Amino acid sequence: MRSASPKSRMAAGRRSHGVAGLLNARLWLLPVVTLVVVAGCAHYSSRSLLPENVRTIYVPIFDNRTFRRGIEVELTEALKREILAKTHLRIVAKDEADTILFGEIVDFRESVLIENVADEAVESNAIVYVDFMWKDQRTGQILAEAKGVSESARFVLARGETVAKAKADSFEDLAERIINMMEKEW
Repeated sequence: MRSASPKSRMAAGRRSHGVAGLLNARLWLLPVVTLVVVAGCAHYSSRSLLPENVRTIYVPIFDNRTFRRGIEVELTEALKREILAKTHLRIVAKDEADTILFGEIVDFRESVLIENVADEAVESNAIVYVDFMWKDQRTGQILAEAKGVSESARFVLARGETVAKAKADSFEDLAERIINMMEKEW
């Protein structure tokens, strides 16, 4: 049986030293990466960014200045679902609420984006515009306000998608946008 040459023993030693060195580098790198991640997230919070002294909200049905009846109820319901899912606020009656979220739908448009050769709509777009104001009814202070907030949703008729589905999608997205606008700035 031949023994390994000095060159091959040296190469094997380097390989095993290389693996050990790599493991040592990884063990050293882990605390550094952890420290960077923790330091980078120091100012972030998983808590709601709404004012902590506000615990309750009243959300009346939004006014509707469009000719599409019923969309004000759909949007208000989407807002309530979003509030319950993403905030610490409880939805209560007007006389029990710390705050009130007023709003109105100022426009709802449906437009054709793509037509086929027979001038039939293939892809369309639904867009809704709202104005809203979130007011602390204990102090009268306006906590958030915006005009012309919009959201749109596309739908493809050939895939069986409908304006009703696009409208529901745009209301869900709009509700999320309004809640985000109610939060404090980072």
